[in-house]
Amino acid sequence: MKKQPIASFMMAMLALALTFPPALLAQEGRGTGRLTGTVKDETGQPLKGVEITLKALDFNFQLKTESIEEGVWGIFGFGMGRFEITAMKDGYIPYREGKQLSGINKNFPIDIVLKIEVKAKEPEVDKVSGEQIKKGNDLYKEGKYAEALPYFRKFLENNPKQFQSGINLGNCYMQLKQCEDAINAFKKVIEGFKNENPNLKGNEKAATIYASIGEAYSGLNNLEEAAKYYKESMALYPPKDAAVAYNVAEILFVGGMTDEAIEYYSLAAALKPEMAIYYSKLGYAYLNKGEFKPAVENFEKFIKLAPDDPQAPTLKGLIEELKQQQ
Repeated sequence: MKKQPIASFMMAMLALALTFPPALLAQEGRGTGRLTGTVKDETGQPLKGVEITLKALDFNFQLKTESIEEGVWGIFGFGMGRFEITAMKDGYIPYREGKQLSGINKNFPIDIVLKIEVKAKEPEVDKVSGEQIKKGNDLYKEGKYAEALPYFRKFLENNPKQFQSGINLGNCYMQLKQCEDAINAFKKVIEGFKNENPNLKGNEKAATIYASIGEAYSGLNNLEEAAKYYKESMALYPPKDAAVAYNVAEILFVGGMTDEAIEYYSLAAALKPEMAIYYSKLGYAYLNKGEFKPAVENFEKFIKLAPDDPQAPTLKGLIEELKQQQ
């Protein structure tokens, strides 16, 4: 058995450890957590030079490394929390996975399998169809949504393989408040994605369409279906936009699912911690459960971020009342 890869791996781990001196480990999100693993292709062959990224979902930092011989990789220097692990290499489909990791112990190894990326040949678009989609896009940019619709419909009719153009159609319907038509258009786009690859995990564009369907159901006041599609969106691809998590939280809170609402309000706050309203919403959600301490803590965060907000005086009085009742 070759010894060099293991020695190289240990040197890589030591170099990474030296990158983060003790003073930095005290920073938010850092710690002494360790994560190792391997990365191989579908045939079981080790892959060298795969970029591995560990991105915190609750803190603003990330760590990177590359796989070495035998596909071995390791990352050191993170604290306990929720992370997104990605593995990327040219010619392969990106790998993504969410994990709750320990910040003081060695975590269970993660063995990654990368699939070869087979890029489908783009279906050709004739000159007339190209002019149709261009005209539709121009009208959409001008805010002439009703006039853009026939161009997008005709283009899809003549070019069914260009299913992603249904996004344009769905967006038009959304602008015109025709939510049912938008849902149908967006669902056809999802069908197109699934025909290409039934596993949509990690497909950011598909996740965006699921969120758009959720928004359309919200427009119909069908909060149950809206929450379903929003959550599916976040399951496919961790949201970068706090507004998506916030929208889900609002729907869940109105629907009486307070515990789930707290989860998504917290995610929104983690993604955009400077947004004061997320903390007031968290405060009211905890208050709804009768949990005064976390309610007070979140109301105080809101006041700290937005001391001049019209809500601030009311919340200050509420905080005093809650502290007396604790």
